[in-house]
Amino acid sequence: MHTLWLLFVSFALVGLGAYGGGLVAVPLIQHELVDHRAWLSVMEMSRIIAIAQMTPGPISVNAATFVGYRVWGVAGAIVATTAVVLPSLIILAVVSRVLDMTQTNPHVWRIRQGLQAGVLSLLLFSMWSYGRGVISDWPGLAVAAGAFALLMIPKRKIHPVLVIAVAGLVGLIIF
Repeated sequence: MHTLWLLFVSFALVGLGAYGGGLVAVPLIQHELVDHRAWLSVMEMSRIIAIAQMTPGPISVNAATFVGYRVWGVAGAIVATTAVVLPSLIILAVVSRVLDMTQTNPHVWRIRQGLQAGVLSLLLFSMWSYGRGVISDWPGLAVAAGAFALLMIPKRKIHPVLVIAVAGLVGLIIF
């Protein structure tokens, strides 16, 4: 039962800190699961993030479900998944009312700007920490750079799934 409580606390902290969602949650998950709890290695964390990105739904929810199941079975999956979404539900209920009342307040706008800069730092950290585990040589860097270049082509919005598929095919050939 103690482990279920630790799962709940860990993923509630992830859910609380993952303002902006998506890859913002990666450093939070890494801190809780790899650095603090040692439930996963860095390599396992990279694999979980890759799997979580390939499956439908938010990364933090997918990672919570997977890790919760791994640590404590179905009960762990339910507890971790509930814990990671609960802070967002509570915050959304409270903040939406407050934002309606303070939408034109310049202080609220400044806070949002600061939060967005903080979220950007988490995204950059996610890119760095995930990239170090995935890109280990020049060909890997070349594939990643090529995929990024495809996504950045102006006026030709290439679907990300197509970019992933092409990168996979290139990986099949060069690795």
